[in-house]
Amino acid sequence: MELRVGGTQADIIKALGAIPVAMPQSDTPEALQKGVIKGSVSSLEVLKDFNYASYTPDVTMANLFVVSFAVVMNKDKWNSLPEDVKKIFDDTRKEQALWTGKYVDDHVTEAIEWSKKQYSNFQIFEFPANEKTEIPKLVKPLVDAYIKRVTAAGLPGEQIVKDVYLLKEKYEKQYK
Repeated sequence: MELRVGGTQADIIKALGAIPVAMPQSDTPEALQKGVIKGSVSSLEVLKDFNYASYTPDVTMANLFVVSFAVVMNKDKWNSLPEDVKKIFDDTRKEQALWTGKYVDDHVTEAIEWSKKQYSNFQIFEFPANEKTEIPKLVKPLVDAYIKRVTAAGLPGEQIVKDVYLLKEKYEKQYK
């Protein structure tokens, strides 16, 4: 099945057996209506923000990896900042990450509740347990390749992935 993905999700969707079609969110409604794609892989704030709930009332929760958020700056600009300003950025990195994660989670909850109120046919589905347990197995080669790549770059690849899975377990919300 052809599914709209953000560019970084293509390999994951391929590993799960779908056909990834990279396109911007803004092109998705027309692509769905014309049958170019059969669905979209996305975080759920688009249900409200792009009114996806009006034409995609069936949502299957996969809890896949999504595009990450980062605060970035040109290195020359960073180097030009006074040390006290750099310290402020450094000291707020954890706070910024937690704030952004909470904001997105809360916005998704709001979008789901809005969708339920606006559209009586809106439904959320879960994969059957036996299929859900297959997802980590199918994406394992991608995770292993990531570990190898970042370890070769001098980073603790195994520990990074372990931490990500622990944080995913801690913070992952279940939406019904």
